Amino acid sequence: MSTGLDILCHKLQAALDNRREEGRLIDPPSAATLAKMTDFSSNDSLSLSSSGALSMAFLRELRKHPNFTVGSTSSRILDGTKQYLEHIERDLAQFHRAESAMFFNSGYDANVAVWSAIPQPGDFVVYDEFVHASIHDGMRQGRATTVPFQHNDCESLRDCLKDIQAGHRAVSEGKQVVFISLESFYSVDGDITPVLEIVNVVRDTLPLGNYVLAIDEAHSNGVVGPNGSGFICHYGLEDVFGIRLQTCGKGLGSTGAVLLANETIKLALLNYGRSVIFSTAPSFLTVLAVKAGYDLLASEEGEKRRCRLQKNLQFFYQTLTTSVEWKHAKEKGIFYLLTEKTWRSEPFLAPIAAIVVQPGKAKELAHHLHQAKYWVNPMTFPLVPKDKNRIRIVIHADNTESQIEGIVRLLREWALGQIRLGERKPGPARM
Repeated sequence: MSTGLDILCHKLQAALDNRREEGRLIDPPSAATLAKMTDFSSNDSLSLSSSGALSMAFLRELRKHPNFTVGSTSSRILDGTKQYLEHIERDLAQFHRAESAMFFNSGYDANVAVWSAIPQPGDFVVYDEFVHASIHDGMRQGRATTVPFQHNDCESLRDCLKDIQAGHRAVSEGKQVVFISLESFYSVDGDITPVLEIVNVVRDTLPLGNYVLAIDEAHSNGVVGPNGSGFICHYGLEDVFGIRLQTCGKGLGSTGAVLLANETIKLALLNYGRSVIFSTAPSFLTVLAVKAGYDLLASEEGEKRRCRLQKNLQFFYQTLTTSVEWKHAKEKGIFYLLTEKTWRSEPFLAPIAAIVVQPGKAKELAHHLHQAKYWVNPMTFPLVPKDKNRIRIVIHADNTESQIEGIVRLLREWALGQIRLGERKPGPARM
């Protein structure tokens, strides 16, 4: 006789088998496998973690606190807000030039808390269609009306705002708020939001000022801006964006996230954000690693790493896109780079480069690179549209020119093999 668990596992296994047959099964590599590879996949873009720089900074900081306790022991709404949390929030608010800061266990937790609790009934959230899954999850739990606009398309944003005003008097009269949700560097395409143009569109279309601009800086925190303070600080728009999220698990090489907002929003999250209320507060060790990372960002070493990262990105794009093989591969539809048309004109580049390949070929290309001990991640549906399967390459500050030349050479070799394979295929038979 089958138990409930047997029935459940049978259903789950069938779903997993189906996903495997479709080539969509998520099966992460082992740590032992990754240890043998050259890293072109992790989000450790400044190489703070992989280089050991963060570990050394962490240990230096830890020696200053011989009487530390490991656990926070409680939720933040009870007695989990320890002094170290108060200190890190004060320091990070100053670092990012914000009124107030609130530390979270992860960027996911922060986005779910914000978008489920802060927009009120009658408000609207207008969001770039490519924002992170955590924002979508938060919006689904929220009470505001949500409206997507086409990715990085200012005219699409303008049309959405005008349609909302036309259909809702409370918005046109300035009585309800419109939130605009963006990312700085988009994690799937590796492109950059046209932030100055978007701000102008919002100001022009909502002249009464009943809007809140919000941005997720997951991939730009630490990488750009004064002392690595981020995308919005680079443009001097701290007073324009009412909500900013700076995660710590990418450029900073650790974990956690800090939300930058005013004191009212912070208090509202403590009262209504379920991922705050029902989670244990961040531990001392988590916060200490973040502090050590921020100290590195503001140091001479941090500046050198930011410069080296941007130099490596320029070298990667230049080496890849100027070759004859690249041109032929694009002409044959083998693959293309989503940011090829824009990388020369941007003030800085995101650490992510997305190479879109022919349908069904992403895992094959990734396997080709894995065999040569270069680790990249293939991205397939449902993570990306079915016709835009890709490999996602992340460039790091500590990648060498030799390593970058190596992965570019492998991309060219694979493309040449695909072209030759296509030429050998017989054409349609003549009648």
